[in-house]
Amino acid sequence: MVRYEKYKESGVYYIPEIPQSWSIFKAKWLFKEEKRPVRKEDDIVTCFRDGQVTLRKNRRTEGFTNATQENGYQGIRKGDLVIHNMDAFAGAIGVSDSDGKSTPVYAVCTPIKEGINPFFYAYLLRNLAYSGFILSLAKGIRERSTDFRFADFRELYLPVPPVEDQNAMVSFIDTCFDEIDKAIAQQQRMIDLLNERKQIIIQNAVTKGLNPNAPMKESGIEWIGKIPAHWELKHLRNFLTLFSEKGYPNATLLSVTREQGVIMRSYDIEENHNFIPDDLSGYKHVCIGDFVINKMKSWQGSYGLSDYDGIVSPAYFTCKLNNIGNKLFFSTAIRCKAYTHFFMQYSKGIRIGQWDLDPDSMKAIPFILPPEEEQQPILDYISDKTAQIAKGIAACEKNIELFQERKRIIINDVVTGKIKVS
Repeated sequence: MVRYEKYKESGVYYIPEIPQSWSIFKAKWLFKEEKRPVRKEDDIVTCFRDGQVTLRKNRRTEGFTNATQENGYQGIRKGDLVIHNMDAFAGAIGVSDSDGKSTPVYAVCTPIKEGINPFFYAYLLRNLAYSGFILSLAKGIRERSTDFRFADFRELYLPVPPVEDQNAMVSFIDTCFDEIDKAIAQQQRMIDLLNERKQIIIQNAVTKGLNPNAPMKESGIEWIGKIPAHWELKHLRNFLTLFSEKGYPNATLLSVTREQGVIMRSYDIEENHNFIPDDLSGYKHVCIGDFVINKMKSWQGSYGLSDYDGIVSPAYFTCKLNNIGNKLFFSTAIRCKAYTHFFMQYSKGIRIGQWDLDPDSMKAIPFILPPEEEQQPILDYISDKTAQIAKGIAACEKNIELFQERKRIIINDVVTGKIKVS
C-alpha cells in the first residue's frame, strides 16, 4: 500500500498527523441530530455491536424486552448515521440500511453539508471505539457500558478528507470486508460441522453405549431407535423433584443458556436488556447439583445441572436430582440434541416461536438410563473424543479472531490516512 505524498499535524491527539489534503472540523459542523416523529408503518431498528444497523426482524428478535409504551421513540431513515449511546464504545455505530424507528438511546445523525459520507464516519467512529478512545471519553453508567451521547460526539474533532477520498475509502473497506467475511463464514461453517459431529458422538454414546455387539431392543422412540437391551427407559419424574425455595435476595444471580447451561449472570448481559427487579427475594434458590430448566426456552436446550449456588428467575423450574447414579452422566446426556427434541415435543406452543413446558409434561420426558457401571466409561469416551473436536473448534475460533483483527487494522490504516487507496 502507498502513503499520501504529504502529511501535516492535525492538532488532534488521537490522530497526530493527517494527509495534507484533509481538514479537521468538529462533528457539530458536520452532523446534526435528528428527532423525527415515528410513523405508523415504522418497525424497530436495532444498532448492533458489529456495526450493523437494520430492522430487528432482519437479524433476530430474541434477547430483547419490547417496551409496552414507546416513549421517546424516534424515526430512522435509510442512510442515517446511528450511534448507540451506551454501546458505542463496543462498536455499536453504523449506517442504517432501513427506514424504521428506534429507542431514544440512539443518536440519529445526518450530514449538515455536502461532501460528507456517513459510511466513512461510521468506520472512523468504530475505529475510535476499537482503540478505546470512546471509552476514555464516555461516562460509565453500568458495567460493560458507557454513556456517549450526541452532546459528546458533537465536540469531537474529526478528519474531513475530500469526498472522493471518503468514497474510495468506503469502497476499499467494503471490498476487503466482503472477502474477509467469506473467510470467516467458512471457518464458522467448519465450527458448525464440528459441533454437529460432537453432538452425534455424545448422542450415540448415551443412547447406544460403547459395545457395538450388545443385544439391542426397540426404544419406542422414533429418532433414537434401538437401545441396549439391558438399559432402562424411564422418565424424568423418576429422577427430578420440583422444589421452590425463596428468600435469598443477596445470592449470586444465575441464568441458563442453550450453549452453556447454568451460568452466573451479569447484571448487564450484552445486547440483552431483560428486566431485573430491585427485590430478588422472590427468586428461586439453587444449589450445586440442582437441575434448572427455563420453562419457555427448554425446547432450545436452555436447561442444565448447576455448578453454582445462587438464585434464578421464578420463570424457571428448579429440581433436585436423585436416583440417577452419576450426575455428570445425566448432565451430559440430557443436554445432547436427542433430549432437546424431547423438550420440544413435550412443550406446548403458546405463540409463534415460543413454547411452554408445564410440570406434568416435564416429568413425562423419557430418559434412557444405562447401568451405573457403564456411565463413567461412556463419559471417559465422550471426553476423549470431544477433546479432539474442541482443538479443531479452537483453531477455527482463533482464525476468526485473526480475521476480525485484520478488519480492525484495515479500518485504522485507511480512515486515519496511514495508507492511500484509489
